[in-house]
Amino acid sequence: MAKLQQRVWTKIKSMRIVPKLIIGYLLLIVAPFTLFGYIYYKEMNQNFLSQYLIGEERIMEQAYSNLKVNLSRAESVHQLFQNNVKLIEYLNGAYITDWEMIYNYVKEINPTFSFAYLSNPIVDEIRIFKENESALSLEPDIVNRDTLDKRVWMDSIKPLLPNQGLWAYTSDTWSELPSFQYYHKIFTSTFSKELGVIKISTNGELLRQFFRTLESSDGELNIMLIDPAQRDKVVYSQFSNSISKEQIVLFAEAAIGAEDKTFYNDQKRWMINAVYIERLGLTAVEISDVQSMFESLHSRNWWMIVIGAILLVLLSGLYYVTASSVTKRILRLSRHMKRVNSTNFSTYEGRTGPDEIGFLISSYNGMIMQIDELVNSVHRSELMKKEADFKMLQAQIKPHFLYNTLEAMRMQAEMNEDAEVAEMASSLGSLLRYSLSKSEDETTLRYEIEHIEHYMAIHKVRMGERLQVEWIKNGDVTNVECPRFILQPLVENCIQHGLSGLRKQGFIRIHIDRLPEGAVVTIEDNGLGIATERLAIIDKVLDGSLTGDAIPFKGGIGLHSVSERIKSYYGKAAGISITSQEGHGTICTLYLLNGEE
Repeated sequence: MAKLQQRVWTKIKSMRIVPKLIIGYLLLIVAPFTLFGYIYYKEMNQNFLSQYLIGEERIMEQAYSNLKVNLSRAESVHQLFQNNVKLIEYLNGAYITDWEMIYNYVKEINPTFSFAYLSNPIVDEIRIFKENESALSLEPDIVNRDTLDKRVWMDSIKPLLPNQGLWAYTSDTWSELPSFQYYHKIFTSTFSKELGVIKISTNGELLRQFFRTLESSDGELNIMLIDPAQRDKVVYSQFSNSISKEQIVLFAEAAIGAEDKTFYNDQKRWMINAVYIERLGLTAVEISDVQSMFESLHSRNWWMIVIGAILLVLLSGLYYVTASSVTKRILRLSRHMKRVNSTNFSTYEGRTGPDEIGFLISSYNGMIMQIDELVNSVHRSELMKKEADFKMLQAQIKPHFLYNTLEAMRMQAEMNEDAEVAEMASSLGSLLRYSLSKSEDETTLRYEIEHIEHYMAIHKVRMGERLQVEWIKNGDVTNVECPRFILQPLVENCIQHGLSGLRKQGFIRIHIDRLPEGAVVTIEDNGLGIATERLAIIDKVLDGSLTGDAIPFKGGIGLHSVSERIKSYYGKAAGISITSQEGHGTICTLYLLNGEE
């Protein structure tokens, strides 16, 4: 071996200078350059594939979030009808004659159908299948339950609990969008008796919005819906001509059997992005043609390799300068990338150029802009959701009292015709002007107090000497800003829950203290009080350890809504505390304090 090495070394030393330069150039420049280029190309390609996979997964998550919002909006239609007192009376057989049923349907029930259609463009049909055969059938809105498919009723709908709904679908062929129906039982106001089933049918816009979010920039979309409960049955598919039905079946099997919901298939020829839509019981599978998408990228990379080889041969003397410039650009980009974090998504402003580094910088800038856009989009979606939740919580408070007030006025007018009705109408007018004003979402404590005074005036007329109200005001609260409708639900709770079943004279004391950091409002009554177990649940809702929709008993939306709104408005220092003893009244304290705890 030593002799062989000696002969090779002797041969190299005896070579002419040109062969030595060529060999040295190939071994010290071309070979490392080629090896580096190959590794760099593979790594860059892998990074692009990984980033593309992550981006498609985020888009699918965003599309699924939007779909869940639309499903929730469709499901909320059930609450409109469940909370319609006249509809509940109608289904429970409260009206005897046909003209009474038709009158209440036209006046009180049909507007709810119209509102549900107008506020939910995805809703195609709403139908109520009633249990009580004595209630008049008004097709197509209200029909007998025996018209409902008996098998669907027995197998799927009948076992549902009061807080459960059921989504079902119908599909004829792969090429037609399936239609979805939501079933939910309707009960009496005490949930002690089933009155019927509501069926909410949606149109194709439900899925079209979901598909539009997933479409690529050129409008191409390969997607299918699979039912895992029916042996991975393909419910719907939308594919280009290059994909056969056999491939669709294989894609479905791969999507259901894979551990990851986003992955590459067939040697990275296809990217499969799947999400299970739990409410619908379907799996949406998006197929992306990775090869065609990156074909132009690969072609460009090969051209860059050829151009680099030519420049390497012709401009070998400038290799050091070229390598130095490339190194500096990489270092600048690296320093810039180190400054990028979750709050800084600035693009690289340096020179890009037509080579691989330039292509990397351009792609990196494009990726950063896409990430920034996605982050901003998610942030905007969160802000819009919070605003929508705020509006919803506020809107839930307003109609509740108006119904009670109108009912009180009606009963009063029937009992005696005197000036008390005029006083109630005047107070109600003030309440309506305050309640229905949409010019702003905030007010001052002074106007909230005036609103409560009108509210109490109406109940004073209705209850007479049975109700005594005492006001204690310490300090000027004229300029204390607050959200609208934060006192009414608390006073309403005193009357509806505290004093409604009281046999003795009831009183409500409202104590207001002005503090430097805000105000404290205490509302006290001598009502029935709150049971210990119920009070413990309410305390959990107010401190945030239990969500409002998880309350195991009816009611509580007023306190939960007020608590969330004042915390959102003032900060963590604000809140509500309740002390009560069953049979000895309740004290509710409202802290309208600015700043953190």
